[in-house]
Amino acid sequence: MPCSTTALLLTLALLPQGPSAVPPSRALLKAFTERARVAGTSGSEWGGQWVAAQLEEAGWEVELDERVVLLSLPRRIEVGVYGAAGVEFSRRVERYDPDAIPPGEIPPCLAWSAEGRVDAPVVDAGRGLRADFEALKAAGVELEGSIAIARYGGSYRGVKAQLAEEYGCVGLALFSESSEDGVERGPSWPEGPWKNDSHCQRGSILPIANTPGDPSTPGWPSPAPGEEGRRLDRDARNAALPGIPAVPIPMREARLLLEHLDGSGPGPARLELVVEQPRELRTIVNVVARLEGDGDGLVIAGNHRDAWVRGAHDAGSGTITLLRAAQRLAARRADGWIPQADLLLAFWDAEETGLVGSTEWVEANAEMLTERLVAYVNADAAVSGPDFAGASGVPGLDEVLARALARVPADGYDNQLERFRQVNGKDPSLGLAGSGSDYTAFLHHLCLPVLDFSFGGNGGGQYHTRFDDFAQVDRFLDPGFVGHERASQFVEELLVILSNEGADAFDEELFCERLAGMTRDAAWLGGGNALSLAEAFESLAESLRETDSGRGGRLLAELAVEGGLPGRPWFKNPLWAPGLETGYAPEFLPLLALAAQQDGDALVEATRAQIAALAAIEQRVVARALDVRDRAPMGR
Repeated sequence: MPCSTTALLLTLALLPQGPSAVPPSRALLKAFTERARVAGTSGSEWGGQWVAAQLEEAGWEVELDERVVLLSLPRRIEVGVYGAAGVEFSRRVERYDPDAIPPGEIPPCLAWSAEGRVDAPVVDAGRGLRADFEALKAAGVELEGSIAIARYGGSYRGVKAQLAEEYGCVGLALFSESSEDGVERGPSWPEGPWKNDSHCQRGSILPIANTPGDPSTPGWPSPAPGEEGRRLDRDARNAALPGIPAVPIPMREARLLLEHLDGSGPGPARLELVVEQPRELRTIVNVVARLEGDGDGLVIAGNHRDAWVRGAHDAGSGTITLLRAAQRLAARRADGWIPQADLLLAFWDAEETGLVGSTEWVEANAEMLTERLVAYVNADAAVSGPDFAGASGVPGLDEVLARALARVPADGYDNQLERFRQVNGKDPSLGLAGSGSDYTAFLHHLCLPVLDFSFGGNGGGQYHTRFDDFAQVDRFLDPGFVGHERASQFVEELLVILSNEGADAFDEELFCERLAGMTRDAAWLGGGNALSLAEAFESLAESLRETDSGRGGRLLAELAVEGGLPGRPWFKNPLWAPGLETGYAPEFLPLLALAAQQDGDALVEATRAQIAALAAIEQRVVARALDVRDRAPMGR
């Protein structure tokens, strides 16, 4: 078929012009990161309009999905650091206007912190894990009425806030050790990519392992502007949110505090924290673009476009990767290719405050997604180097992952798949995805197939700081923007495969076999329980193999827990879930893990129930195969 004018122009836009031409992704990222893009502000609104314009120019049909949600944005943050006898070492007062046009840079803050003023002695809480607080209790340290100072790492920051409050602390300050992402790693910004002692990590402390999304609408979608919608009242939602003031602090403030602790208890160092940060309703905008296909299926790739400041890496790199993939796919379409499923590209708002935009959209479209979705591909902070670094998701998409990588170039190798094999000595595979990004609602609420990926090779300390900007990416993370171009080609190829193959792209036999292997390795189950459950997964895999009657990725959905997991009904995936005291990392077989905390009998009963659920699915698989055989025309 002859190439149309549109296809030719799009194709030319994809190609660097000349040997030293600048990749298109570089110009896109530079433009996209001109402004701060905090959700609920004019910066995020501008970012949505900018993304929509790029998609429309590429030929996609664009919808702006507006929702009114509860957000937590600061007005005033004050931190005073004191030593013995009330000597003031430092004080900073920072103000923010979320309604400013153009938007300013949000000061270091933790979304969903309680408001208030606290002035109390400091206790060093290690990483803020339960074991750290228990160790302090065992040592006789008085936690009641203190302010905990804790290091990032080991768990989601929201877990640290929950535990600090549980153990009686009246405030929390979080910081990053310089050995993690600062000067002990190498030269700091602006001479190098690592964090200097004046920067600190912003973030959310929403309890996302209980219920992500808008905390005023847990389990149902937030309404559009002007629509009536059901919400929890103020008391109910505040009861589910953090109850103590919490802030991030830079290493220079943390060092002053640590130097004046004797290790035996609170003080003589003190902190004064003032947090003015109302929880209020504001409008967010998801940008959803469609490329119509020729079938009933639906394939979605998504990424959040909001950021704590300019967010060039998190998640500007994912946004630009998807925009470049949009241009590539539009060029294919203009040249005659027709996807066999509708393609959606979603650019979520308010991910940084607690996966809000994607969660509310998924809740609003749950029935349609359950019927149609082939898979959801997530980008997020997708690029920090030139080569494929890894992926997580739902086992069963491993082969699709490998085939897409085999179509993407790699320096010194035939392709990215061959490079990964040679460097790592194995094929790429999908680790179980926990939480912390926009795949969460698809995976843990609807129990549908997801894949989250990244390209890497370089590092820096920019996470949620002011210097996560264009210069950081351009100079250190992806100079030349090779990684952005390769990542966009990977997304293009992945969506083409998923669209063309639909339900057949998901290997349910592999899904069962992988879970059987993980079950056998779960020593905490006990030998007999582990063996019996692994054999049940293997039996289901064998039935799927013999009957060739899988559900195209709906196996996990068939296992979904009606009413959700105990204590957190929004989470319906019984095979893995984000750990309540990790927040991000997955906990394997959460129902059995909960039973194991009780006694051996409870674990045995829970294991039997899980085996029975697998057996019931196996019976349905066989029954479907028999039904198909009986209804087949004679002679075939």
